[in-house]
Formats: sequence, structure tokens, C-alpha cells
Amino acid sequence: MLIETLSVREAREQLPRVLERFRKGDRTPVGVGSHRKTEAVMVPVEVFDELTAERAKSLTEAMASVRAEGFTAGAEAEAITERWARGEISTAQMRELVRRLHGLP
Repeated sequence: MLIETLSVREAREQLPRVLERFRKGDRTPVGVGSHRKTEAVMVPVEVFDELTAERAKSLTEAMASVRAEGFTAGAEAEAITERWARGEISTAQMRELVRRLHGLP
């Protein structure tokens, strides 16, 4: 997806307009970065909530699958996957932390 990317200066200047667009229902993400390289993305809170809800749903389904196979996830693994569901860590980071937790390469 190609998104509009604003410089930090432009983002600072245009933030009130971007927020107004979001308030009016525009869900188009807006990037912010240096030299037109997107480093962060602004989205309406509804979009963020939908994304984190989708991650939480995936986590719930994965945990149900683990239980259906007769296993349980430990508290440390659950804490890691909860951080992932909230968007605090990336999928790659979550996988690496869980692998390390279980002594896997």
C-alpha cells in the first residue's frame, strides 16, 4: 500500500487537518518520516483498535488450538503473546522471545 508520507515538519503543521480528516471518517493512513521514508504511521484510533482486536482474536484462537491438543502455555509465553496482541512487539520479536524461552534456535 502506498501511503502519503509527511516530513516531521509537515506532520507538525498538518496534524490538525489530519485529525479533522480522521474525525470525519477518513481511514487513510498518513506516514511520517525523514526524506519521504515512512518511519511511523498515523491511523484513526478505530483502525488501531480493529488491528489490535484482530491480533487478540488470533491469539485466542491459537491458545484454543494449544488447549485442544492437550497442552497449556506457560505464564511467560502468555505474557509475551499478550504484548504482541497489544501491538507492543512485532511478530518477529514475539516468535524470537518464545523460541528463546523454550531454548529453541
